[in-house]
Order: sequence, then C-alpha cells, then structure tokens
Amino acid sequence: MAQRATTARRWLTLLGIPVLAWIAVMAWSFSSPVGSSPDDDFHLAAIWCGLGERPGLCEAVDNSPARAVPAPIVHATCYAFHPDRDASCWKPGQPGMAVAERANADGLYPKFFYAAMSIFASPDVQVSVLVMRGVSAAFLIGLLTATFHALPRALRPAQLISVIGTVVPLGLFILGSNNPSSWAIVSAAAVWVTVYGTTLTTGRRRVVLAALAVLATLVGAGARADAAIFAVFGAAVGLWLGVRGVRRQLIALGTGAAILVLSLALYFSAGQSGAAVTGLDPSAPPLNLSAHVANLLNIPLLWTGAFGQWNLGWLDTPLPAVVWFAATAVFTGAIFVGLRGATPRRMTAFIIAGAAAWLVPFVLLAQTNATVGSMVQPRYVLPLLVILLGVASLRSDAERAWDGARYGVAASALTIAVAFSLHQNMRRYTTGLDDPGLDPGQGARWWWAGAPSPMFVWIVGVVAFAGVLTLLWFAKERGALTAGDTAARPAIP
Repeated sequence: MAQRATTARRWLTLLGIPVLAWIAVMAWSFSSPVGSSPDDDFHLAAIWCGLGERPGLCEAVDNSPARAVPAPIVHATCYAFHPDRDASCWKPGQPGMAVAERANADGLYPKFFYAAMSIFASPDVQVSVLVMRGVSAAFLIGLLTATFHALPRALRPAQLISVIGTVVPLGLFILGSNNPSSWAIVSAAAVWVTVYGTTLTTGRRRVVLAALAVLATLVGAGARADAAIFAVFGAAVGLWLGVRGVRRQLIALGTGAAILVLSLALYFSAGQSGAAVTGLDPSAPPLNLSAHVANLLNIPLLWTGAFGQWNLGWLDTPLPAVVWFAATAVFTGAIFVGLRGATPRRMTAFIIAGAAAWLVPFVLLAQTNATVGSMVQPRYVLPLLVILLGVASLRSDAERAWDGARYGVAASALTIAVAFSLHQNMRRYTTGLDDPGLDPGQGARWWWAGAPSPMFVWIVGVVAFAGVLTLLWFAKERGALTAGDTAARPAIP
C-alpha cells in the first residue's frame, strides 16, 4: 500500500507539472489580444493561408502574393506602437474580407507551422486565435514532457533548468502567442539534449530519443529558418558532449545526420534563409568600425532583453526593472551553479555555446547594417540562451546543488518577475499604460468575450507558475524527477 501511494503521488506530481505549466502559459495567452506578438499582421495572415486558398478564409488577389483574409486579421494591430492605447480599437466582429499584403504566399517562412495552425482557422478570428494558442502550448509542453521522461536521469535536471531559467518573461509571452518563435524556442530546448541522450542510452530509449530529436527539429525548422541552424548547432553540441567512438555511436551519429539533412531541406525551402547571408535589411548604409565595436560590446543587451529589459509585444510594453533584474539574476546564478566542477569537454561546449550566443547576433547585425536595439530582437537569440544554460547545468549532482535555500530564492525571484510582467502586459491592453492600477481589469476597455476577469486570469497564471516550481521541488525531494532511469553510463559531471 505504501509503495502504491508513493507511485500515485509521483505520477500525480509529474502529471500536475505540465498541466500547471499549460495553465500558466494560457494566462499569458489571455493577457494579450489578437495580433499582439511581433509581426502578427504577417503571421496571422500566413496561418489563415497555411493550407492554401479556402473560401472565406484565404482567397487569391489577382496574381499577387497578397491574400484576402477575414477583416479582423488585417486590422488586429491597430494598437501597436501605442502603449497608451488599449486594444478596444480592434473589432472582432468586423465583417467581410480584407487584403493582407503579406501572407507567406511567397514562402518567406517555412510552411509547417502555419499549416499546422491553419487547421484551427475559422471566420471567428477571436475563438480561432485562442484555440491555436491553447493547442500550440499543449503540444509544446507535451513535447518537453515526453523529452523529459525519455531522457536518462543525469540529463533531466539540465533540461528543466534550461527551460525554467530562460522562459521569464519573453519565453512565456511568445509561448502564449501565435508567433512561430515559440516552436523555435522549444525545439532548441529539446534537440541538443535528446541528441546527447542518444549517446548515453541503449535499446528502446535510444530510439525514442532519436525520434524526439528529429521531431523537435521538424518543429523548429518548420517554423523559422534560423531554427534549422540552431537545430544543427544543438545536435553538434550533443554529439560533442557524448560521442566517444564512432562504432558505439552509430545511432547518435545517424540522428545527427538526419537532423542535418532535414534542417538543410527546410532551411533552403524558405526565403527567410537569405537573411543569414544578406541580413534583415541589406539596403541600409554600412556601419563604421566604431559601430561594429559597439555592437560587439552590447550584445548582452539582447540577452537581458529576453529577461525583460526589452519591451514585450510590438516592443511597446515596457516592464518594471525588477523583472529583468530577477530573471537575469536567476539565469546568471544558474550558470555559475552549473559550471562548478565542469570537465574540459563540457567547458568547451559551454564556451562554444556562449560564443554562438554572442557572435550569431553580432554577425546578423553586421550584415543588416544595424546596431543593437534595432532589427535583431531578443527572441532571435533566446534559443541559443536555452542551449547555453542547458550545457552549463550538466552537473551529475545538479539536484543536490539546488538545495532548499538556493532553489527557494530562485523560485521566488522568477515568480515575482512573472507576477509583475504578466500584470503589466495585461494592463497595457485592457486600459493602456497611462492608466495604472492594481486590478488589471479595473476600467478595462478591452477583454475577451466570455472569459474570466483579468484579475482572475492574473492570479491563476501567477499561482500556476508558482505551482510548477513547488511541484518540481517536491518531486525533486522525493526522487520523482529521476525515477525509472536505466541509462548505461552517467553524464559528464
């Protein structure tokens, strides 16, 4: 009976974590209106046209790449760039069709993400957007959960830390949106660690990890062209960490080869791939030497931007400084905790990952002839930060390293950051930021029809996030996070 009760508690804990995580992400989904993530005028039209031309959803406009989509999509971003303007300017019941000049008809982005989300497109834009956000969040959390359970014991803490330590607040905002960057972030979190896992396991588990690695590559590279590059990079990091001889690692090497082929195919299928060579805006005047040096020195602003120093949404929702201070402190602290006792091989992998997080945006800025603060956004760099923190956290005693006090401080800091950032993001759209208040729904001029009140959503979102961290703590203390491991050899300490 005692063993059954222990098993029941373990499964209740492990099932409760992804459910609470989904609720936390959905709170962010409800906190933002239709069209609230960057370039949503493009992404939403591309989603509605993701399965080709369909009457009432996506219709051709002469012979141009423009498409006619439901009118509320085209006019969804009426509040963008105006933080004092609430989202009430958007009219979800606007009838008829309107022309979207950009709808991915020219294949700028990979089409897999848009096709998958297009399944849920309907003339009711408001309901469709919420359904897409909920389904996408459930799928991505499910992928991370499946990856966690398939991994050998030594790698599970690193996967958790890499996600939790980088997701606040930009990651949560993107995961709860209709932006394809959400799939790129989760792909980065899964590919490197599953490829590494194939080098440490045998039998069925190795095959499952290989399949998850390829699936995660499809998820990322099928959403953004740059995610294909990140997938190849993540696979290379995983192989570097684990391969100790070709003959014993044929499945791992084959997985890496499959990821390379799939990534190249998806990368070159998208017009977006040209940005890796020409930049985002090659027509801009070239930078001088001092501007390049300034970019090189200011790249960390893109990192802290992912933790809240940059504005959310259309870069028009500023967050209190406590958000980026708390989230950055946790990220930095987790790196120092993880690197203690690192072997030369793991330290080399960490240095390579850090160099990528620094040099990739620097090169893109140079090719784009832009400076830090324009064009290149933190969401482009966030997948590399996920890999960086994951590699840093590969301590064999990672669970013990995160003892009560250390874990409690980090969990409290992240919960505070979530509370303030979610409130600010919600208030920006319900009333505009020129009308502050404790209750994000007080005087609201915009909110979802039929949804619970903004105050209720805010409280539930914060409590759900705190609940995830609390259940993780109890699971860690009871050994539930590492139960059922049969890996043949340990991870690199």
